[in-house]
Amino acid sequence: MFKNILYILSATALLMGCTKNTLELPIEAVTGGARIKLVHVAPDAPGVNLLVGGQKINGATPIGASLTNPGTPVPVNYGAAFPNNLSAGYAVIPAGQSAITLSAPASTTAGSATVVSQQNLTFENDKNYSLLMAGTGATPEVIVLNDDLSQTLDPTKFYVRFINLAIGQNYDFGLSTGTILAPDLAYKGNSGFIPVDAALLPSFVMRLPKTAANVVTVTFNSNITGRVLTFVARGVPGRTGAQAPSTTLYVNR
Repeated sequence: MFKNILYILSATALLMGCTKNTLELPIEAVTGGARIKLVHVAPDAPGVNLLVGGQKINGATPIGASLTNPGTPVPVNYGAAFPNNLSAGYAVIPAGQSAITLSAPASTTAGSATVVSQQNLTFENDKNYSLLMAGTGATPEVIVLNDDLSQTLDPTKFYVRFINLAIGQNYDFGLSTGTILAPDLAYKGNSGFIPVDAALLPSFVMRLPKTAANVVTVTFNSNITGRVLTFVARGVPGRTGAQAPSTTLYVNR
C-alpha cells in the first residue's frame, strides 16, 4: 500500500511570530473585506493563478525574470496553497460578489493564459474562506468553505479539520494512537474543526476504513498549541507518483 510520510520539521516555519511555549490567540478582525485561501488539489489540472475581479492576486518572481526578460510565470501548483500552506494568512479581498478566475499561465510567455475555472462568488465581510480546487479532468470544480474560527479558541487545544477530496475512496482520519476522529469520510466529506489536546503532539493518519495500515502519516515535532489546521486528502486510488493518494496540509490560524 502506498505510504507517504510528511515531516514538518521546522517550528519556525509553522509557528511564525510565536514564543516557544505560548501563542497569542486573539484574532485581529478584518474590517475591510473577506479573507480567502486557494488550495489546489485537482490532480489533472495545471498550476493556476488566482484572479479576483480580473486582477491577479497571487504572486512570485517569475523563473528567469530579468530587466529584459519577463520570465516564466509561477502559478499555484497541485498540492500547494495560496497564501502558502504553512502561513496562517489569507488574502484579503473586497466583501460582496466577486468574479473568481483560475487561469493557467502559458509555459513560455507571461502574458497569455488559459482559463480553468470562472464563477461569481459572494464573500461576507470579516469571514475566512477556503477555495478548494478539486476533481479530475480538465475542468475542476471550486468548493467554497466558510472557515469559521470562532469556536477554536481553547488555549489548551489545537484544532484539526479533515476533508476528503480523493476521488473514489472513503478514508478514516485520526491519530497514530489509534483514535479515529473522522471515520469513513466520503468524497467531499468535511469533519469540521475538531479539538485535540495539545499535549498529545500526535501523528495524524489517513487509512482505508476499518484497517490499521496507514496510507498517509503526518508527523509534527513542534508545538502546535492554538493552531487550526486542515488536512485534505487528494489524489486518485490506483494512480502513482504525485497523483497517488496523499494529503495537503494547510494552516487556518
